[in-house]
Order: sequence, then structure tokens, then C-alpha cells
Amino acid sequence: MLTQAAIARDWACSRAYVNQCVKRGCPTDSFENARLWRDAHARKRAPTDPVQLARLEEKTHRKPLGSNAPSQSMEDTLRNSCLAADEAWRLLNEAMLEGKDSKISVRLSVHNKAVENRIKAESMIREEQERRNILIPLSKAQEITRIAFEVIIKRLSALPQNIAPRCNPHDPTHALEILEIECSGIINAAQKAVA
Repeated sequence: MLTQAAIARDWACSRAYVNQCVKRGCPTDSFENARLWRDAHARKRAPTDPVQLARLEEKTHRKPLGSNAPSQSMEDTLRNSCLAADEAWRLLNEAMLEGKDSKISVRLSVHNKAVENRIKAESMIREEQERRNILIPLSKAQEITRIAFEVIIKRLSALPQNIAPRCNPHDPTHALEILEIECSGIINAAQKAVA
């Protein structure tokens, strides 16, 4: 027969919670039976106790010795921090609907910490992406765009002169006038869009 303290360590929760579960019928003959009962009968809500959350986080981030499992990608880290912030908001909202001040203050603290971690994760990922040149600074993007724009304008400016004789060999000046009007219209429209 297992003690409630042993089950609490196995579940990574408080002895008081295990005591409540035993009163509701949780078996204490083996860890496996206790886990099965918990999976079938325990409420399906995330823990809110900061100590319990820290234990669970430590347990999920701990790697077995000699493990070659890959670490989380940046996208996984960001997705997990967003999910944690969303869940913390859901729990805070639930507490506000209940109207219990003590519950609200605890869940508000958890929510604030989750949002803070999300902002940190987003900031760290953005810095890492910039370091890897996945993202480029706005000034660099504007410079690249300016260079491409200049090439297009040069080609459009020269287009009427180069193409008019081929468009209308019998009256190249007429073709030149039409092409100049169209090309200058395109250039003006592009300059207005950039400005």
C-alpha cells in the first residue's frame, strides 16, 4: 500500500490534493492504478498553484542523462509561451467570473508571469532571427527596394526610345509619343505609391 506522500511525489502535486482524491475513491495499491484513477476522475483543468506549475515545467524541460533528443525549436518555444499565456488568461477569466478575490489574485499573478514570458520569448526570437539575418532591418529593405526601383525606372525611361521603331516601323515618332506617355504615367504612379 502506497502513502499519500508517495503518490503526491509521483503526480508532482500536493498531498492535500492526493488526500482529496483518496477520499473520492483513488486506489493506493499501486502507482499505475492511482494514475489510471486520476486520469479517469480528476478534473480536466490545468494546475494554478505556482509551485506545482514550476515542478511541472521543470519535469517537462528536464532531459534524461545521455539523451540526444533535440531541444525545442524557436517556433515551438514561442507557440508554447503563447499557449501558456492563453491558458493563464482563461483561468484568470474563470476566477473573475467566480468572484473570489484570493483566486483572482493568484491567477492574475500567474497570468502576468505568463504574459511576461511570452514577451521575452518573442523578443529573444526576434533578436535571434535578426542575428541570423532571417529578418532584415527596415533601412536595409528600403535600400534594396530603392536600388530595384532605380533599375526599373532606367529601363522604363529608355523603353520608348528603344522600342518605338519596332512597334511602328512606318511611323516611329507616333509610337514614341504613345510609349513615352505610358511609361511616364507608370513612373509617376510608382513614385506616388512610394511617397
